[in-house]
Amino acid sequence: MNGIRRTAVLAAAAVAATGLMTATPASASHHGPHPVTPWIEVVRAHDPTWVKIWWDTGEKICDAEVTVRADHVGIVYPENTGSYTSFRDEAYLRPARPDYTAFKVDADYDRNTMVPVEATLSYNTCGDKAVEKARIYWLRLPVLRNPDH
Repeated sequence: MNGIRRTAVLAAAAVAATGLMTATPASASHHGPHPVTPWIEVVRAHDPTWVKIWWDTGEKICDAEVTVRADHVGIVYPENTGSYTSFRDEAYLRPARPDYTAFKVDADYDRNTMVPVEATLSYNTCGDKAVEKARIYWLRLPVLRNPDH
């Protein structure tokens, strides 16, 4: 097992032991869109890294936009969207076809920590009578101290 992977496994085990590993209330309801897991990939502090949030849904959604916010974490969205991120192929999500949103994070921390991330998903219910909706999901970004800083 390589060093980064071993560190990530140890970080996840430490978080699980502290009782922080809980599902978000939104993930309990599988009808609408929801993150597949409350975790974002492990990153090193001060090392800009592209990360993904995997999503699933029980009903089709359209025109999806995701914005994220976290204290002391710089966020950069893909060039083609600029102020938000959307799904890999299109701006919609269909049942039984998980997809992800991607963005770059730069965590400004000098220690190992677990950063709460607020992800806001704005979308509509598709079709002629589409209803606009927005939901906030709370996720966790594991940050490992970067020994090079």
